[in-house]
Amino acid sequence: MELTKRQILYQLWPFFSYKLLKGACFITTITFFIFFNNKNINYFEASALLSLLFLLPVFFETITGVIADTIGRKFSVLIGIFGELLIIIGIIFTSNYLLLLILFALWGIVTTFASGADDAWAIELIPEQLREKFLDHYYSLSSSSFSLGMIVAGSLSSLLIFIYGNQSVWFARLFFVILIFVILSFTKENFRKTTHNESHFKAFYINLAKGLSHFWNNLNTRNIVLGEFFATLTLVGIGSASLQKYLLESSLLESNWGLVYSISAIVGVFIPLFAMQLSKKFSSQKKYLIFVFISQAVLYLSASIILNPLFAIVFIFLHNNLEDAFNPVNSSFFHKEIPSNIRATLSSLQSTSLGLAAFTGTILGGFLTNQLNGQLSIGILTLFLLPAIIFYTKIKTPIS
Repeated sequence: MELTKRQILYQLWPFFSYKLLKGACFITTITFFIFFNNKNINYFEASALLSLLFLLPVFFETITGVIADTIGRKFSVLIGIFGELLIIIGIIFTSNYLLLLILFALWGIVTTFASGADDAWAIELIPEQLREKFLDHYYSLSSSSFSLGMIVAGSLSSLLIFIYGNQSVWFARLFFVILIFVILSFTKENFRKTTHNESHFKAFYINLAKGLSHFWNNLNTRNIVLGEFFATLTLVGIGSASLQKYLLESSLLESNWGLVYSISAIVGVFIPLFAMQLSKKFSSQKKYLIFVFISQAVLYLSASIILNPLFAIVFIFLHNNLEDAFNPVNSSFFHKEIPSNIRATLSSLQSTSLGLAAFTGTILGGFLTNQLNGQLSIGILTLFLLPAIIFYTKIKTPIS
């Protein structure tokens, strides 16, 4: 008997709960640098910790993907979640910087056991003949669930910090991770073991060579990836240490930060749909994306000269939602340019580039914030949007 759409989506409820709780784990990000400042760890040192979560997955993502395909997605995901649980306990109860470096390095590795394997586990539960039809439903509901989790994170962050202080949000994250582990432990799996023989690895290296060749020889692909690199460096650099120091300097209470993030997340649920429609008003998606870059530059330069609680609220809101307005359109723009036979390879190269950009942005943002005030750090980091704009202007039509 063929399952109905409702039955299939009901079967996937543990994964929508998982995505919601993963969104709720954003609760520690909102005041990340303040938490470590309270442990006498400065902005640059805290940025070095955070950067490990961007850098190490670049080297381990493929390896742990093979492991998940060999031993099972459920086992791989649960290893990642249990590892995160232990690491968070360690982070809460230590102020030793060397130990924290080790814990964050391990965190950067264990997250790769779950990333990718979680969606693969869920998708395998959809009947094969209906899988393609339900993928859009799965990803859209997963995205909405994650956004709802971020709304919970912001609201709960404000409440907990107001009542118990900054450390309490890490205990909240620990609770969310325990819930994830329990829910997924009782979730079934349809796993078919994949044999990785010599031909698989040979095909991998052939596709990698094709992907690198396409990146080097196709100017449009190269300009998109390089433009994204500088844009991500800017966004992560500003959105990490610089932003939190700016908020402190603006006198916006820490207990109010989460509420602003919650409101931003509510709007963020609808921004991607609005962005796709708005991009059609431009003569090309390229022009729309350049418009978003220029809008971000105006916002950041404004923050470098305006400092008060009201503008800080506007800054958080627009910083988050301009990113939401960029990502879906840019993803579509990128995939229109690349050939289907090496799509996965080029997507992996793109992810590697973005990981390195996030690592660079976090380190640079932490260094600048440690030496300067938040406003000046934001102003300097904005300069890196200029190469992004230049690379995107060099993209040739006909990609729309």
